[in-house]
Amino acid sequence: MEIYLIRHTAPAIESGICYGNSDIDVADTFEEEVAAIRTKLPQGNFDVYSSPLQRCSKLATALFGEAVTTDARLKEMDFGNWEMQPWEAIDRKELDDWANDFVLAKVPGGESYEQLYTRSMELITELMEKDKDAVLVTHGGVIRSILAHATNTALADSFDLKIQYGRISHLHVENEDIKVIFIIRNTMVIYTLC
Repeated sequence: MEIYLIRHTAPAIESGICYGNSDIDVADTFEEEVAAIRTKLPQGNFDVYSSPLQRCSKLATALFGEAVTTDARLKEMDFGNWEMQPWEAIDRKELDDWANDFVLAKVPGGESYEQLYTRSMELITELMEKDKDAVLVTHGGVIRSILAHATNTALADSFDLKIQYGRISHLHVENEDIKVIFIIRNTMVIYTLC
């Protein structure tokens, strides 16, 4: 079974703003980014799932047409009270408390990284049970958490996994073993979790 994880294209938001669950539109570079992603798309018959947030659903529709299933479990982390606030405007103590244990600590009014991981892996488990090739168009946090699981990387260390906009990651599932294959500077790297 093959699962492809595609991160959305660049969002239409200035840098320095905290956003996750906010429904940000795509940047003006969307069409060029879609064209670049299209050249790297896998061939085959896939079930396509997308975050309902428009930066993902627009990409999923542009790449695969209307046969896309949206699933809220593919949304980016909910930053609660911090959504759409400049990072520098967020209460320093709140930010420090969260940063000291961002895996388990909930953002005020939002969720923890562990909660994002749990919902992401719930969907992956369901897909593995279906045993049908799938494409997931989603966000960096979701992809990072899934790759952390598949590479046996602690969630606290998973931000070392760089997931650029438009990046395609490839999971191969066989006998409940997950292999993660992705391209880094033309070098294929294969991680195996047995």
